[in-house]
Formats: sequence, C-alpha cells, structure tokens
Amino acid sequence: MVTQIDWETAWAAGIGEMNRLSTTNYWNQRAEDYSDMVLASDCNHGRNILNLFEKEGLLQKDWHILDIASGPGAITIPFAERVRRVTAVEPAEKMAAALMSYAQNRELSNVEIIPKTWQEVDETAYSKNYDLVICCHALWQFSDILSQIRRMETVSRGYCCLAHGFEAPSETLKLTEALGINEGGFDQFITVFNILNDSGVYPNVDVIDYTLNRPVTSAVTSVEKRVEKHRPLNYRDREIIQEYVQNHANEGIYQVNGRMGLLWWKVA
Repeated sequence: MVTQIDWETAWAAGIGEMNRLSTTNYWNQRAEDYSDMVLASDCNHGRNILNLFEKEGLLQKDWHILDIASGPGAITIPFAERVRRVTAVEPAEKMAAALMSYAQNRELSNVEIIPKTWQEVDETAYSKNYDLVICCHALWQFSDILSQIRRMETVSRGYCCLAHGFEAPSETLKLTEALGINEGGFDQFITVFNILNDSGVYPNVDVIDYTLNRPVTSAVTSVEKRVEKHRPLNYRDREIIQEYVQNHANEGIYQVNGRMGLLWWKVA
C-alpha cells in the first residue's frame, strides 16, 4: 500500500512554532548582530547564489530582481553590484535601515525597499515586473507556502528561486544541544521540493557551501537572542555561550560553515 503524504499540511505543521516565534519585532531585535554577520561574511551565501546564476549563463546586467525578506542585504547587495536594479521586501525597519546603509557604503543607488511582509504586498500591482524573484532562509514565514510561491510566480517574468539551509552546521547543533534548545528536525527543503513537484513545478536543484563570520561579541548576542526566543536567558546560559564562542573563535572571529539547497525554475 502506497501512503500519499499531504506535503502542504506537513509544511504548515512543521514550521508552525518557528513562524509564531520569528516575528518582525524579533528580527528588529536581531538587526544589529545579523548585520554584523552579513558585513563580516561579505554576503558570502548571497555571492555564492549569484555565482550559480552566472555559471548557468542566466544572469543579465539589465535584470530587475525581487529579494523577499531581504534582511540587511546578504542577497540584495551582491546582486545589486551586478544588475540594473534590486527591490527588497523587508518589514523590519531596523533590518531595512541596515540594508540601505550597507548599499550607500557600497555606493549603490539601485536598491529600493518595499517595507512590508510579502503577504502584505499586492502581487497584481507588480505582475511580471521582475526577472528573478528570490526568497532565502525565510520560507518559514509562509504557512500557506504554495499560495505564496504562486504569488512569486505572478510577479516574475523570468525565474523563481527558493534557498534554504538543509544541513545544520555542526557548530550550531552542538551549542544549542548544550543549551537544551531543540529547534526541531523538520526538513523545510525536502518538504518544499515535494510541494513543488506535487504542484507540477520541477525545479533545478543545486547545493552551495557557505561560510558565516561574526565578531565574538556579535556571535554571543546572536545565540542569546535565539535562546530568548524560546525561554528566559539565565546566568548559566551566558556562561555556556561565552565559553563556547570564545573557544571556537579565531582572532576574534567566530566562523560557521554550512550548506544550502537551492530550488530554481523558469516561470511558465
């Protein structure tokens, strides 16, 4: 007997707690340390995604790109350096401010922001406006994932790309285990892949490696904020975090290596 899995229901159940906890207010609180990471890493995963599209011979200088849930610009900035224009969808005002500051420091004048969640954007107003629509490390925002993907396709005249880490960095797992934080083992990447297949979309699948760097103080703050998302932080937590980060830092920089899966396809 073959069991048919309802992947959309599995998705909604699997991301429910992360969706509930990861509010716009939370990301405003994370803006400073997250921006530190993007700057110290020189947008590493964004550059690796850009390199993939260049390797495939797809990226064109006259493209207009939509970056959904841009944060401080890990995707936006590398693409803005190579294409005509990038529009970022980012509701957290402190994240958006960090992005614009980063763009100005890079002397980029081709970046604009839609200060909303993707769900709040009227897709009909932007129908077929963009050559590439990308959402990276933020799929958990969408409990109705397929509906939101269809809206991405509505505004794309070229490609859509969904990117998400599928192999948790061992450094991160060890630290969260030591803190007693269980962020679950739900596989977002495989679930979205199956949702796309069931809906008749058969994406290209690629894997990129990435390296994230943070100053020690920023790394400590980042982990503390993650703990506080689940429960109050205590003195022992601070000791564990400080000791772990210091012991795994090199010349004041804490580094995490990971792998990210990309699903991308040409919009019909």
